[in-house]
Amino acid sequence: MRPTFPPAPWRARFLLLLSVWLLATAPVRAGGGWTRRKKKGYVKVGVTTVSTDRYHPLTGGTIPTARFRQQVYSVYGEYGLTDRLEATLNFPFFRHAAFPDLSAGQGVGDPEIGLRYGVLTGKWPLAVQVAVEAPLGNPNVFGVSPADPNVYLRLPTGDGEWNVWTRAALSHSLGTLPAFFTLSAGYNKRTGGYTDQYSYGGQFGYKFFDKLWLTAQARTLDNVRPPDLTKFGTIGLGEGVAYSTAGLGASFNFTKNLSATADWAAGFGKLRNVYSGNQYTVGAAWEW
Repeated sequence: MRPTFPPAPWRARFLLLLSVWLLATAPVRAGGGWTRRKKKGYVKVGVTTVSTDRYHPLTGGTIPTARFRQQVYSVYGEYGLTDRLEATLNFPFFRHAAFPDLSAGQGVGDPEIGLRYGVLTGKWPLAVQVAVEAPLGNPNVFGVSPADPNVYLRLPTGDGEWNVWTRAALSHSLGTLPAFFTLSAGYNKRTGGYTDQYSYGGQFGYKFFDKLWLTAQARTLDNVRPPDLTKFGTIGLGEGVAYSTAGLGASFNFTKNLSATADWAAGFGKLRNVYSGNQYTVGAAWEW
């Protein structure tokens, strides 16, 4: 039995979209307006899973496909170089994606390395970041049917281009309450000839029993101008993607340094050139 794919007119978009989804499912990050003090740090290792059959083309709506499953293993880190400047790393070091009756696409992803600077400190900390995403992943990985090599789909682990993200985050602790909120915005300069992107979002967190943080967050990613539709006829990956996500998270401190994390997210609103489905992330973090 062969996989069920989108109708032929959508095939190029489907291949493009699949690559976009692989790149857009990074775990929820630490950060906000606070930066790590000198020689202080944070490292989180996690795995994100998704299983879905809902594809949203650039023109809107939903197209059912064969079920797509993916696992992304990642490491995120922050390290204080000075009391206001920190280095960051977000690295999906292994991606595994598969459709029914096809071999899996798997391999290393694209690492993002950046610097964050605390412009403001105190009750309203503000941090700005510049980060570069390197094309270490392979954009030319294919899943192939063992029964018929003419049946295949592109299952890339990277987009094959350099990305330069500029971000800002403003946070605030709510007085005597063990709570905070963060507002963030970003701009993605793409270097592969594709449409630049912008993002914005917010997060709210509350601490219970001095050990458990619960958070709620929302984020939107969109294009700065209408995407170039001619790129669907090329191997260009990621053109035209847009989405909004909402999520919930929990972090439990076992010790002063060690914590366990769990997050859930789902898409809503304007969904273009992207798969949607429930996304789950579990991990462990170490802070010093």
